[in-house]
Amino acid sequence: MNRSIQESIELFSDAVWPPVCHGCGRSGKLAVDEICSSCMDSIKSAMQVEYCPGCGRSVAPYELSPLGCSECRATGRRFVRVYRIAAYREGFADMFRRFKYSGFENLELFFARTLSRAIIQSEHYEDIDALIPVPTCWQHRLRRNIQSVGLGFHPAEGIARLISKHTSIPYAPILDRVRGGRSQVGLSGPARLENVRGKFALARGCQVAGGRVCLVDDIMTTGATVQECAKVLRRANVKEIYVAVVARAGEDTASLNLV
Repeated sequence: MNRSIQESIELFSDAVWPPVCHGCGRSGKLAVDEICSSCMDSIKSAMQVEYCPGCGRSVAPYELSPLGCSECRATGRRFVRVYRIAAYREGFADMFRRFKYSGFENLELFFARTLSRAIIQSEHYEDIDALIPVPTCWQHRLRRNIQSVGLGFHPAEGIARLISKHTSIPYAPILDRVRGGRSQVGLSGPARLENVRGKFALARGCQVAGGRVCLVDDIMTTGATVQECAKVLRRANVKEIYVAVVARAGEDTASLNLV
């Protein structure tokens, strides 16, 4: 097709059906990956926050060492590496809540691509044998199933599947939630640990001894859920555990009440 004709068609199409930002829902010119420049600025700002690769927690640069941050050194480093896109803050936090709770599920592809790049560019890429999504809270899944007429929405599963496509690391949903419980939202740090205790199990017949796996979730707040999943995997003699999340929140009251 003649280039000028193609450009004219694209201009006409944009005028009749203006592109919509996957981050905020506003129509207009998009910067990259179907995201407008304003949302992209929020993402870049949140991505620039320094974080500990051992736990994913936002830290000041002076806190870091080869053994991790001060918290990692005090409690023991639980993971080989945590991959995260950004800190859960300001505009990015608003965008994340729209993704998780308000139907902005198209952000899933951008999040998966960004995490995939981080994994591929890391020194541990070839070490990871499988991507394991963190099982969701039953109540949250039921609510979204009803809203989506049976389709449901589980961010960790969707993101893990897409990362698998981009990285060629096998997708392995081998963790089950074997007991129900309330959502983690609004619970204190200690209450979150108690709320997930004993609620995950390895799927029957799975053999993971000696493997290196990456847990995938949408967000870490206190880390209680991924720690409980990691406990199950360690009992099954998994050799190394990595974690990939879209966002890492703090343990402040605002974060605990929102995610």
